[in-house]
Amino acid sequence: MRTSAASPDRLPTRRTLRLARRRRQRLTNVASLALIAMGAAAIAVSVLAPDLTQQAVGQVRHVAQAVELYAESTDPVAGPALPTVRLGELGPEALLDVCDGSFPELEQYRVEATLQPVYAAHNNCGGDIVLPWQLGTNVTVQQQDGRTATYVVTDARDVAKHGSTTGDVVGLSGTLLLQSCYWGQDTMRFVALTPA
Repeated sequence: MRTSAASPDRLPTRRTLRLARRRRQRLTNVASLALIAMGAAAIAVSVLAPDLTQQAVGQVRHVAQAVELYAESTDPVAGPALPTVRLGELGPEALLDVCDGSFPELEQYRVEATLQPVYAAHNNCGGDIVLPWQLGTNVTVQQQDGRTATYVVTDARDVAKHGSTTGDVVGLSGTLLLQSCYWGQDTMRFVALTPA
């Protein structure tokens, strides 16, 4: 006949309890040290290689945006919903720092008579949505007054973030330009859109 764990002849001894407590403490210490080491490694990578960290963040955001677009689709047969951008007001570059999810039109690009209106957003403020777009990508553009229209990507150009001029984007084929910066790189992406 078996005795239960609660029977007096099977009660754990002080020594057994002490050993079990030490074992749990060691496991807790090892787990704590592992978490501290992982945190220190993450901090070291972000401090020593910020560009790599930003690129990784950008890649994760691209995947998340694609999943979000697919999830927003009302018709599973038709595929994912179109990406949407909201055009903002005309103003100085400081409008980018408002970071409200819109693409403000930058007045600094209005110095070039042959250049289309340029709307820009920081990559961490929703501007990174334009980075993976290729020629032929359809996009929903929301105007300031709330009207929406479908546009198509008709041209794109990557330009150095520092030292470039408006002349570097003259000649793009489209009625308006969207601009954002690549994650962890000194490169800007300009995407030209034309009504579909």
